[in-house]
Amino acid sequence: MSTSVSRIDPNTANAARIFLGRLAGRYPVDHAILFGSRARHNHQVDSDADIAVVLHGPHGERTNAAIDMAGIAFDVLLDTGVLIQALPLWEDELEHPEQFSNPALIENIRREGVRL
Repeated sequence: MSTSVSRIDPNTANAARIFLGRLAGRYPVDHAILFGSRARHNHQVDSDADIAVVLHGPHGERTNAAIDMAGIAFDVLLDTGVLIQALPLWEDELEHPEQFSNPALIENIRREGVRL
C-alpha cells in the first residue's frame, strides 16, 4: 500500500477529503484507503472513487453503515462531481482478510491502495 497522497489527482483528493470530513464524528474512522482505478491512475472522468473506510472498535452493521455512507457520498457527488463508493471495514478484517467475505478484495486493497 502506498502512503503518497500526492499521487492522487486533485479532484479525487478533494472529494475524498470532503467525504472523510463528513464522516468525522459519525463513525470511529481509523483511516481510509483509496483503491481501484483512481488509485491505479487509469480511471475515466466518470469513474467512481473506491474508498475503504477502516473503522476501529466493535463491529457494527456493515449494511447500515454502507447505506449511510452512500447518502453522504451522494451529497459529495453533488458538490464535487466525483462519486465515492465507500466500503466500511473494521481493522481486524483488513489485518486478517480470511475473516472477510471476500478475502481477494482485501488483498487487492492492501496491494494497490493509497492511504488517505
